[in-house]
Amino acid sequence: MTGPTGEPQRIGPAISFRARLTIGLVAGALLPLAGFGLVLIAAQVVTSGAADPTLVRVIVFVLAAALVVTVVFAYLLAANLTAPLRAISRAVERVSAGDLSARVEGAGEDELARLVESHNRLAAKLERRNVELGRILVAIGRTSPRDGLDRLVAEATASARTAFDMIDAWLHLGDPLDVPEEEGVPGESRPVRAILALPDERLGVLTGRLPATRTWDAADQDLLELYASEVAVAIRNVQLFGQVEEQARRLRELDAAKDDFLRGISHNLQTPLTSIRAYAEAVATERPDRRLASIVEQSERLHRIVRQLLAVSRLEAGTLRPRTEVLGLGARVRRAWEALGVPDVPFELSDSTDGWLAIADPDQLDQVLWALLDNAVRHGRGTPVEVVLGARPEEGRVTATIRDAGPGVPEVDRERVFERYGRSAGSAQVEGTGLGLYVSRLLCRAMGGDLVLEAGGLASSGPGGAFTVLLPGEAPTTEP
Repeated sequence: MTGPTGEPQRIGPAISFRARLTIGLVAGALLPLAGFGLVLIAAQVVTSGAADPTLVRVIVFVLAAALVVTVVFAYLLAANLTAPLRAISRAVERVSAGDLSARVEGAGEDELARLVESHNRLAAKLERRNVELGRILVAIGRTSPRDGLDRLVAEATASARTAFDMIDAWLHLGDPLDVPEEEGVPGESRPVRAILALPDERLGVLTGRLPATRTWDAADQDLLELYASEVAVAIRNVQLFGQVEEQARRLRELDAAKDDFLRGISHNLQTPLTSIRAYAEAVATERPDRRLASIVEQSERLHRIVRQLLAVSRLEAGTLRPRTEVLGLGARVRRAWEALGVPDVPFELSDSTDGWLAIADPDQLDQVLWALLDNAVRHGRGTPVEVVLGARPEEGRVTATIRDAGPGVPEVDRERVFERYGRSAGSAQVEGTGLGLYVSRLLCRAMGGDLVLEAGGLASSGPGGAFTVLLPGEAPTTEP
């Protein structure tokens, strides 16, 4: 028990119950007998003037024998009286260990019987609440934000009826004050309710009716309010999930519209760009002019950007199919470099393929090489560009590594540069669509290869960037 201040309240002296019972029985048996002996001795002294030694010895012997018998009897009686208490103690320990089925049987209507009844009633309530809590956990795990609000409300009311043995249950969304509280009538079903409360909002109220014989105390109400709060969280999750789904749907629609726009604009730009380049080349042939050369160069660059946009739409639509051929990488690299038209940038090509040829789509390979060389020129900021061709016979692949001596790619951006419209932190001021590396990697993978970012560029000139194209290869044929 606890006192008014919450501190443990002592229910007896600092001596065990068995010791107090034994002392009481011994005192109750010996004190009358000792008093009677003293009366006999006093009467002997009054009548004869002196105490009879024999009488004194007899009284002392009787007292000693009575003491022994009384102690034994008191011990046995105390053991018999404390046996039910020990049974209750063991039952309480089992309940505290989680065995809520532990019960104690007792007869009579005394205090001990009432203690047994109180323990059994408490254990039954704990067992019932444990079952209710288990049902609540099952109900919570059965709901999902994808189910929708209507199904969640139906599941919540059904689970409330099952978990709390209700006759009926209702879930009212809105202001809880709109649902008036019902007064309980003795002998009729008991009304209960709990607010669907969140830290910042009240979403509604859960109401129900219990059988008239069903007990309901503060702990049951706390459990119902806990369930109501979990239902409120589930409702809020459904609402948030609906908002996210709607936003995702709108984003998908915008993304689809953007892709349609890119496909349309790519097709519509190709024809006029081809005409502009053709007329500029024809006029430049008849009357050479630096401005016409610039028009041809920029129209070619714009044409390649449009091809990138078109490649993105075709790759994501799954309509791009590579047409593989066996070809040499060296000539393709030199042609792509010449197409860039940057004679003021130092360029070096090293071929260590040892006769290995690449198996790739010529048009797609040209697009990849042009994009990587253009990337090296723009991000290298006029520094030398080096291309190293090699072979990996053990993997059956050929490689082309394009290096520059620019600032390089920060470690945190090594994967982001391959994302759609992805840019590294150091390339914010560099012109470009942000599609070159993204499209190039997809094209390489469509041809059965890959595009990877190496650890560094031209170490002799700066940190730089280095990208390696890996393609399926064909070994050189040997003469018989």
